[in-house]
Amino acid sequence: MVPGIDIDRATAARAFGGGYFNLIRRGADGSLTLSTDRWRLEQATPEAFHWSAREDDAPALVLPIEQIERQAWDRLPRQQHRSQIRFYLVNGDLWTFSGGVDETALPQTS
Repeated sequence: MVPGIDIDRATAARAFGGGYFNLIRRGADGSLTLSTDRWRLEQATPEAFHWSAREDDAPALVLPIEQIERQAWDRLPRQQHRSQIRFYLVNGDLWTFSGGVDETALPQTS
């Protein structure tokens, strides 16, 4: 497993590129929700990250910056083309976007 590395908001925004991602939400209470929609980052403002779904009937998804404790990138074992951008929220929840991360936007690790 590639160990997770912390990334800043600008790096996270660039790493999303133009692709669509699966979203898994793990609640601080242990709940687990896999979104049936696929999400693309539309914009990252100083106030929030804004995603839109590929599916027409899905509402927009907004994550205010003040709710984010940290962002990180990682790759799970046996993954070669997919990796994760994780948002650790101040309330203990974890949002994981899994897909084709633009790894050229990530800091170089030796």
